[in-house]
Amino acid sequence: MKKLYSILTSLIIFTFVISNAFSKETNINRIEVIVNDDIITNYDVIQRIKINAIIKGIDINSDNIQIFANTVIEELINEKLKLEKTSEYEITISLKEFEDHEKRFFNNLNLNKNELKILFKDNKINFNELKRFLESELKWQKLIYGLYLRVISVTDAEVSELTKNNQNITIELAKEILVQKQLDLKSNKLIKDLRDEATIEYRR
Repeated sequence: MKKLYSILTSLIIFTFVISNAFSKETNINRIEVIVNDDIITNYDVIQRIKINAIIKGIDINSDNIQIFANTVIEELINEKLKLEKTSEYEITISLKEFEDHEKRFFNNLNLNKNELKILFKDNKINFNELKRFLESELKWQKLIYGLYLRVISVTDAEVSELTKNNQNITIELAKEILVQKQLDLKSNKLIKDLRDEATIEYRR
């Protein structure tokens, strides 16, 4: 399995360098995007492409590298804006909160943390990049819950409709699903607003 992943990530780097997703310049510190006063470099993009390919099991090739690279850049832009907002609200997380979040992340993907660390090392991926991503997402979740949870309501009719169509879902689970759906909509709306207000300069 490791050998297959090594081949995959080697292919990612090769196609990434030769593709039109980026310029022919291969300076690892080249700036790709400036988000307000923060920067996203070529290194950031390469690291995230490799991470996503491994944890999501995506096969990167010369046909899809352009789309995948563009998606990663937009993902990183959103993360920069999320970090700005969570910093503005002084959102913090405890060590236990992070460890619980990290455990859920690996369990949901059916991944072993120690094996993943070895895999990352073998393929020259900084494990701290994944850690920073998880921290960022957890802080954002806390912000969204803090801003919107108290103003969200779920009707009995909505719960009844969901449980009627999904008989294996309990009433409590149905409420949780419906609340999370509304929170996700609030999250997406806030990100859109942040992007509209931000100064985003693409250097590609």
